[in-house]
Amino acid sequence: MSKLIETTYKGRYSSNTKTAADTDPIKVDMKFSPVDLLMSSYASCMLATVDFYARKKDFEVNGSRSELSYEMSAEGGKVGTINVKLFFDKEDYTAEQKEWMENSAKNLCHVGNSLNPAIVKNYEFTYGA
Repeated sequence: MSKLIETTYKGRYSSNTKTAADTDPIKVDMKFSPVDLLMSSYASCMLATVDFYARKKDFEVNGSRSELSYEMSAEGGKVGTINVKLFFDKEDYTAEQKEWMENSAKNLCHVGNSLNPAIVKNYEFTYGA
């Protein structure tokens, strides 16, 4: 089943986007580029995906956060590299839990799986942050 995302371009690099899940439009202006929104979507997806799979394994990842930076490709017009830093507030996750968390972030996020495979993704995970 498809999901409807409705965007109205207002001009002067400004748009409003409505989704079925939120009746208040998301307003985008020159403060955020479309690539910034892509990175935000990717970060949110990774954190939510890690949380989803952690809960399936009976543990939580509350207090997690991310920092993403990106570089455009030499050809221009597309992302070439994404540097992902994920921070988790606890240090005492087991090795198995950390493996689940890292695998979920790298391989199970729908947004990440939708990105061009040519994009280089560098991951860094910090525990106890």
